[in-house]
Order: sequence, then structure tokens, then C-alpha cells
Amino acid sequence: MASATPNESADSELHCPVCLDTFVCPCTLSCGHSFCVRCLETAWETVNSFSCPQCRETFPVRPQLRRNVALSNLAEQLRVGDRMATITMCDGKTPAVKTYCARKFQCRLENPGLNNVVLMYCIVNLEDQMCQEHRKEQLNFYCEQDGSLACTVCTIAGDHSGHKVIAVETAQQTKQEIICLEKTKREKNKEKVASWTQQLRGTYARTQESLRGTKERIRREFERRREQLREEEREALERVDEEGRSVLSRIQADIARYENRARDLDQEITELLSAINVQDPLSFLQHPMHEKLRSSVSEETQDDSGPVSCHLDLAKVISVGGIKTNLLAVLYGHAPTLDINSVNNDVQVSSDLRTVTWTNVSQARPHHPHRFDSWPQALCSESFSSGQHYWEVDVGGSGSWRVGVAYETTPRKGSSEACSLGGNKESWSLRKNNNRYSMRHGGGGTSLLVPEPPQRVGVHLDWDAGLLSFYSADSMALLHSFHQNFAQSIYPGLAVWGKDGNAVTIVDLSHVS
Repeated sequence: MASATPNESADSELHCPVCLDTFVCPCTLSCGHSFCVRCLETAWETVNSFSCPQCRETFPVRPQLRRNVALSNLAEQLRVGDRMATITMCDGKTPAVKTYCARKFQCRLENPGLNNVVLMYCIVNLEDQMCQEHRKEQLNFYCEQDGSLACTVCTIAGDHSGHKVIAVETAQQTKQEIICLEKTKREKNKEKVASWTQQLRGTYARTQESLRGTKERIRREFERRREQLREEEREALERVDEEGRSVLSRIQADIARYENRARDLDQEITELLSAINVQDPLSFLQHPMHEKLRSSVSEETQDDSGPVSCHLDLAKVISVGGIKTNLLAVLYGHAPTLDINSVNNDVQVSSDLRTVTWTNVSQARPHHPHRFDSWPQALCSESFSSGQHYWEVDVGGSGSWRVGVAYETTPRKGSSEACSLGGNKESWSLRKNNNRYSMRHGGGGTSLLVPEPPQRVGVHLDWDAGLLSFYSADSMALLHSFHQNFAQSIYPGLAVWGKDGNAVTIVDLSHVS
């Protein structure tokens, strides 16, 4: 057998006795034998005692494995030489089959026509597996702590020293299993998304159909209500027409009566002139006109009386949208607010300036020339000097109150009756006191019989016609009317007294009118 050359002997000394490959991160035990760090760690993984795999020398404790720098450098030089020799030999023209082995990566060149380009690709691919920091070391491990590849040197004395590392094959298998699980999850999620999408498409179609049906029902309902409103409008107009025909008929009758009276007066004037022109005293004194004058004195006084006031009675309840509604509120509804400068200090006022409440605690408001200093009452800020107006006051269960109107010049200072609503000629009111009702104006009063005490009082002012009417707004029964030629602007007013907490409120009619 041919003896080994010196170079071959030297090369054999650079091979690990365990893996029989060129040393990778070699370390030397105290017995003098050297091995790859990874080979020793693998050999000692399942044993209870630690010994040299070659001479079987045992060690009491596990030896500290340190890289043999000199041996590692020699092994790396051997690998580089093998790589360069293989590159030189494989030029794509030699038919011989060569075996190339570098750092546990085997590239068997079994194609006789393999050219340099293919060989260089193998070398470049091999270089990608080398540690960037320790370029002579192959990346054989995966650091789970840092999530990166590492060589043997990195795990012993590099950045990954003391970290938990596993073989790249094991890491690959684990990562592949994780990726397979993630792929399965995503496939299931894709199935769910496809199912949800299908459900949503069905929901979209059903919602579209539901919308069409809902809109059609809404159209039918509003058309029904429009028809109902048109019918209620016809009824309301007919009632107003009926009232109007009655009033107009009375006015026409009065006109015809006064026209006839005017013609009769013309004839009488002519006869009187004829009598005046009689020159003869005896003939004049015997003229039949003297007897006619004596018999017509009483009739003349009666015939010359003025016409009875005629106006439309619109205090009727009509239906608007199926809701019973006061026609006066629809046509002339207002919701006046109180003038805080007129409010007496013995009453509280709500934040919306529509409610006054009796209290025994003075509100200590500052002095003002418009303030009522004794009577617990107030006027509103709004005034009316033309047209028709209607408002309502919720008197509820209050024991004592007044609802009325007044001129701005009504007395405000003093405790006499003349400073109360209806206690002077410049104000008018409906009063409730001790369950008795009366109308007040000019200091005098008219008692009223009210079978059903109202929860609401309606006030209708026809300024131009000189008519002020008070109604029980619950039934629109007329309580009393004042006929007055108003000379100034009219201000709504309220008063309340009696028990603590008694209150009256101006009703908001904006939703009606």
C-alpha cells in the first residue's frame, strides 16, 4: 500500500475523529485530542459521565470547551485550498467527474459537460451559507432568542453565546410547521370571509327589497294622511263657510233694513218740507203731518239704534291630522312671553318666561318703573294693536288667579284695587278667587256661572272689531266677551296668589299654528 504523502498526513490531522470531516470550530481536550465542538456536544448529550471519544479518558466534571484558534485557522486554509482546487479543475472541458466538498455542503458534479458558470453558482450559493462575521464558519444553527442564523463560533464566543440555539434543519422543520399552521388558518379564514361575503350579498339584496317595501308603505300612509287632511280641510272650510253665510246674511239684513229706513226718512223729510211751505196758519196747523209726528216718536227712537255687532264665531274645534284642534289656535295662535321688568317680587318666573308661581319669598328684583310693586302679577313683552290674536293660559289646579289684558299705561304702583288686572278702565280680566269666577273691568265685576272649571283659559282679541273674548279652552265654551273700541296697544297679563306653589302658564301654541 502506498504511504501517504506529507500533505495528505497533514490534512488527515485536520479532520475530526468523530465526523471524519475537516474541523469546524475545533476544541482540544486536556488529553490532547481535538474534535469539532458540535461533535463533542452531541456525544455528551445523553451520557452521565464525560470522556474523550478517542482515548476514553474520563473527566470528573464537564470540560469547558474553547476553540483551538491555530487548529481552526489550519482547517480553514485546508477548506479554501480544496475549494480553489475544485474550481481550477472543473473548467467545463474535462469529462472526469469530480467531488467537491466544502464545510459539510456537498456538490457532486456528475455531468461531464458542467461549465464554469454552473460551478460558480454553486460556489456563490455556498458563500450565502457562511457567517458574515466569522467568514470561515458555516451557519449551522438558528438562535431562537434573536431569531437569526449563527455559526458555531457565534454560539460559543459570539453574539449568540449563552442563547438557546437549534440546528438549522430542526429550525426549518419547526418554521415549516408554523407556516403550514398559518396557511391552514388563512385557508379557514378565507372560507369564513367567502361565507360572510355570501351572507352579506344576501343581506344586501334583502335590505334593498325591504327598502322598496318600506318606501312604498310610507308613500301609501302619507297619501292616506293627505287624503284625510284634504277631507278635514273641506270640513273646516265648510264650517267656516256656514258661519260666514250666517254672519253675512245678518249683515245684509241690517243693510237692507237701514236702506229701507233711509228711504222712509227721505219721504218723511219731503213731507216735512211740504208742511213747512204751507203759508196759511190755519192750513199749516191742520196739516196731517202733525198727527204723524206724534205717532212716530216712539218708533223713531227705536229705529235709530245702531247695528248689532256682527263677527265670525271661529271658536270651533276642528280635526287636523286626526287631532282635535282649536280653530282659533290654528289661525291666530300666539305664545307671548313675560316682561321680567314688570313681574312682581312675590312671584317666581320660569326660564322660558311663560310661568309665574306664587311664593312667600321675595325675589328681590331691582326697582323698575314697569314693575308691579304690590299686586302679584305681570304683563307680557308682546303687544297687539291690530288684527286678531289668540293665546291660552294653563290655570290647572291653581286656587286664585287672573288672566287678562291691559294697556301699557295701566297703574303699577300701589296696593289699591285700581292697580290690579281689571281693577281700572285700562285693563280687563277673568278672575278666579275662592272657586268663584268673575269678569273685571273698570273696578267693577260681573259674576260668572262656570259649571266646569277650565284647566285652560283661551283669550281671543279682535283688536279691529273691538272684541275681547274669554273661553274655556277645554271645550271652547264662551265664558264672556267685552266689546270695546281699543285706543292703545294691548298687553297680555297674568296674576296668581293664594297657596305657595300656585302657578299659571302661558301655553306654547307654536306646534299648532
